[in-house]
Amino acid sequence: MKFGLWTTMLAATMAVAAVACAQEDVTAEDPAVATVGDEVITESQLEALVGTSLVSLRQQIYDTRVAKLEEEIFRRLLAKAAADEGVSEAEYLEIHVDRKVGEPDEGEIVKLMTQFRNRLAEDDAQARAQIVQALKDRDKQVLSEELRGELFAQAGVKILLEPPRVEFTVAEGTPSRGASDAPVVMIEYTDYQCPYCTRIQPTLNELVERYEGKLLHVFKNLPLPMHAEAPLAAVSALCAQDQGKFWELHDWLFVNQRSLNRESIIAEAENLELDTGVFASCIDGGKYAARVKAETAEAHSYGITGTPGFLINGRVVTGARPIEMFAEIIDDELERLGIALPEQEPARASN
Repeated sequence: MKFGLWTTMLAATMAVAAVACAQEDVTAEDPAVATVGDEVITESQLEALVGTSLVSLRQQIYDTRVAKLEEEIFRRLLAKAAADEGVSEAEYLEIHVDRKVGEPDEGEIVKLMTQFRNRLAEDDAQARAQIVQALKDRDKQVLSEELRGELFAQAGVKILLEPPRVEFTVAEGTPSRGASDAPVVMIEYTDYQCPYCTRIQPTLNELVERYEGKLLHVFKNLPLPMHAEAPLAAVSALCAQDQGKFWELHDWLFVNQRSLNRESIIAEAENLELDTGVFASCIDGGKYAARVKAETAEAHSYGITGTPGFLINGRVVTGARPIEMFAEIIDDELERLGIALPEQEPARASN
């Protein structure tokens, strides 16, 4: 055999072996999306590279699809309801929406004219007419949404599109409350110095109460760069957990977020009857600093960069939203699992 031919065959054999080796990580569940010489890039690797941007993009796509789907469903239900009453769709809306719009409350008119006077017409009569029309448009929108909800309920409408989700884990020892085997897991990413995070706490408390046995509330940290004492507060709460007082210090930190420092936190630890020597050593020694950084990176990987942020069974929710929005998602998750919804009084918390 000639030397040139032998080296060519050897090179080919080595190349095949290298590709086979590179393809060991390629599976039907994680296929290759590109090759770079002997290296392979898999679907999961690509997901890790673009995951953050894809989270919000997938949510936008889902929201758009749901909106268009609900629009089409409403169009069909409206046509049927109008036909059942023997009127046109326009006449049906006139009867069930337009005629129900009453005159706005005089006190609200005066209040809004005062509040927005510099944005209205100079003439008082015209300014008043602008406010009245705006209030009527608002009431009309509310009535339209109520009608839509009634028609959907009567028809038993169910949206079967699967919402986008991210994979999540809850490590042992992560602060949580509720049933450990609850069908719905709500992870909160928060910052003790964030005013919106403080504002959302009554809502979260009510959700835990309303969905007792059905909801596990998990707490994770996402201290923001502009809040100097937020990392200290995050570590402090975890150190308090070592002595069984996580939620007690958690609540105090939010209430006192404007006066947080090492001294005030240790003073509260003493009030909570913690061993302050052990507690101080814990926060000063940075026992939980790495965990706080890891939870922050985890939140960022889901596209959550502001606070508060949430995962509800892997569905990303950002911001201090009204309790009704959280309840809608939790109810949807329970219904998808075939679990009966809890019978509760209307929500008290408001944001």
